[in-house]
Amino acid sequence: MVRSYNRLPMLAELLRALLAQEHDSFEVVVVEQSTERAVADVAVIDALALDPRVRILRCPPLGGPGARNAGVRASRGDLLVFIDDDDLPATRDWLRLHEANLADPRCLGCTGQFVGEDGVAAPYGNMERARREVLSFNPLLKWQRVYARADQRKRVESLMGGNAAIPRRTLERFGLWDECTPIEDEPSLAYRIHAGKAADEYLLFDPAPKMIRRLDAPGGMAKRSLSGPALMHRTFTFLHNIVGFYFPLRFLLLYPIYYVFVGYHVTEWICSDSRKHTTLARRVIALAMLYVVFHPLWFAWLAQWTYRRLRYGAPIRYEPLAPRGIEVVRPVAAHAAAHAPRHVRTAQLAEL
Repeated sequence: MVRSYNRLPMLAELLRALLAQEHDSFEVVVVEQSTERAVADVAVIDALALDPRVRILRCPPLGGPGARNAGVRASRGDLLVFIDDDDLPATRDWLRLHEANLADPRCLGCTGQFVGEDGVAAPYGNMERARREVLSFNPLLKWQRVYARADQRKRVESLMGGNAAIPRRTLERFGLWDECTPIEDEPSLAYRIHAGKAADEYLLFDPAPKMIRRLDAPGGMAKRSLSGPALMHRTFTFLHNIVGFYFPLRFLLLYPIYYVFVGYHVTEWICSDSRKHTTLARRVIALAMLYVVFHPLWFAWLAQWTYRRLRYGAPIRYEPLAPRGIEVVRPVAAHAAAHAPRHVRTAQLAEL
C-alpha cells in the first residue's frame, strides 16, 4: 500500500521498483492525493497503472493515517505491506522477506530496516542503545522510540508506517489507525495490540527487508520543513488526542512532564532534524522565538482543544476493518470534521 502526495515523479520510480519485485502474487494500491499534477507526470502514472497489479485511488488530501486507512480498506490481500512515495524497496525480494516473517501466525506485524540512499544503514552514535530500544515506547511517557536503522532482529513494541508488513487479520482484530492526529500516527495501533494480544503473540523488527529512505524530498507531509511552533502544535495534538485517550490517568498525573517534554522535543528537532534551520544563526533565532511563544500558544491550544471536546465530544479514533465482503458504514459527523487536522478539514467539510 502506497501513500502519495505531490511527488508523482518519485511515485513513478517507486511503482517501477514494486512491479519488479520477485513475487508471483501481489497488488499495489496507491492512495494518490496530489493537489499539483503535471500532465506529463500523470501520463506516466497512468501508463504504469495499465499493469493489472496497480490500482490508483485519487483522493483529496486525507492526512497520513486517513490515507493509510483508505488504502487498507481498498486492499484485497491477506498481507499488507506499507511504503510511501519517497521511499524505495532496497532489494527485489523485499516482499518475500516480509512475507516469510508473517508465516508465523503469532507474528502480528513486522517492520524492516531503514537505510540511506546509498543502501547503507547509517550507524547511530550509540548502536547498543539503538538495538535495545528499537521500536519501543518510553516507559514513562509512552513516546515512540524509533531507531529503525538498527541491525539486530528482535521482538518490539511498535510498528512504523513505512517498511511495515501487517496481516489483514491483525487489522480486523485490532482496528485501523486513529485519524485525529497529524503526527506520530503509528503508535495508536500498537497501543491496542499490546493491550489485547496473547502472551505468545508479538511484533517484530527484522533488518532483512530493507527500505531506502529518500530524505528531504519536497511534497508529502513535509515534517522536516516545519517551523518550531507548527511541530509543537502537532505534537500537542498527538499527546492530547492519542496518549491522553489511551493512558488518561498517566497523562493527567504527568501533564507538567509532557509540557516540558514538548519543549525538549522541538528544541532537539530544530538542532538536529530540521531542514528549515540549517545554520547556527537560524537555530538560535528559531529557539528564541519558540521560547517566547511556547507558553501562550500552549494555553491557547489547550483552551481551543477543551472547547471542541465540550461542544463536539471526543474525536473519532479509529474504525474496525471489516472482513472482506462486509461493508462498514463510515460515520460522518460535524464533530469529526471539527477535530480533524487542519490540512484535511476542508476536504472533510466538503463531504458533509
